Amino acid sequence: MKFKSASQTWSRGINAVQGAVGSPISNPIVENIHVSCEGEKVRFMATNLNLSILCEGEAEVEEAGEIVLPAKILGNIGRDLPQGDVFCETKEETVKIRCGSFLARFKGNPGELFPPFCKLEEGRYIKISSKTLKDTIRKTYITTTTDKARFELDGVKFDLKGKVLNCVSTDGRRLSRYQIVDEALQEEDFSSFLPAKTLFEVQKTLPDEGDVEIIFQEKRVQFSCGDAKIVSNLIVENFPPYEKIIPPPGNIKITFDKEKLLGAVKRASILSSQETNLIIVQIKSKEMRVFAEREEIGGEGSETISLEYEGEELKIRYNHKFLEDFLKIADEETVELEINDPRKPGIWRGVGNEKFLYVLMPLKEPQEEER
Repeated sequence: MKFKSASQTWSRGINAVQGAVGSPISNPIVENIHVSCEGEKVRFMATNLNLSILCEGEAEVEEAGEIVLPAKILGNIGRDLPQGDVFCETKEETVKIRCGSFLARFKGNPGELFPPFCKLEEGRYIKISSKTLKDTIRKTYITTTTDKARFELDGVKFDLKGKVLNCVSTDGRRLSRYQIVDEALQEEDFSSFLPAKTLFEVQKTLPDEGDVEIIFQEKRVQFSCGDAKIVSNLIVENFPPYEKIIPPPGNIKITFDKEKLLGAVKRASILSSQETNLIIVQIKSKEMRVFAEREEIGGEGSETISLEYEGEELKIRYNHKFLEDFLKIADEETVELEINDPRKPGIWRGVGNEKFLYVLMPLKEPQEEER
C-alpha cells in the first residue's frame, strides 16, 4: 500500500472513527483502526462489532492496499500531525508514515483480519437535514438513561407515523420528544430504537451541512452524510407507550425568562441536598422563588425573580439537574411550563416551539415517599 493525502484528511478520518474502536475482550483485532486505499480514496474504519464507522477522503494512490493499525498510536499521530501532505507506505505488516520532518514506523496487522464494513443497501429509507438531525439528538440524548440496570431505555425511539417522525427518549423520570414534520417522509409507519452511543457518534462525526440518508432494517440502521457512514445494531425494543406518559394539555401556563430562571436554579442549587438535588420552585402572583437547603451544613439558598402570573400559589419540587438540562438545551429566550397539578408531570417547552417538549416529573413530598 502506498499513497499520499493531506494531513487534514488523516486527522478527520482518525477522529471520525475513534468512537467505534472496540474492546480487546470481544475481539483483539477491533482495538485497531483499519486503513485502506484504492482509486483516489483513503478510508479509515473502526468497529466494536455493534457500531461501525467509515470515513473516506481524497488521496493520490500509487499502490492500493489495506492494513490494521493500533488505534491509540494512530490517534496520537492524527492529533499532532503538522500541516502538509502525509506519505504512507506499507511493507508486509510494517507501516511508514511521513509528514514534513516527522517520521513514524511501526507494526500493524494484515487488513483481511479486520471485520468488513457491511453497509446497508435496502430497507426503510428517510432523508433529514444534518442540522435537524443533530438538533434532534441534542434535545433527546439528555433523557436517555445512564442506569445500566435499565439498558432497555438507553436510546431514542424513532417512530414514524404518516408524515411525522417522533424521536422520543425517557429515563423514567423525564421524557423528551422532538417531532420532525416533513412531506417527503414515507407514509409507511414503523419504529426503531437506536442506541444512545450510536446517536452520540452520529452527532459528533457527521458533517454539519447536507442531508443525512438513513436506512432502517429490522436489526440495524445506517447513517450516511458527506464523507462518513455509520452502521449500528438496534436495541431490541421494550420502550414504554410514550403517548401515555405525556400529560394532557394543562390549564395552567407560566412563562419564564430562560436565562433568569437558569441563573436562579444554578445559584439556589449550590445549597441543595447532594443526595436528592432537590430545589423548590414556589410561584405566586408576579414572582417566583427558587429555594434549596442542605441540612448537613445548616445551609440554604434562594433567589426570587419577577414574572407575569396571576393565579393560585404553586409549589413544585424538582431535581435541579433535570430542570437545568432542559434550560440549557432550549434555544428560545422564553420558556413555558404547562401543568394541571404541581404534584404531577408538567410539560416544558420553548415559547413558540411546537416541535420539542420536555416532560419533567416533580419529586415527591417526604410524606408521599413514606407511603
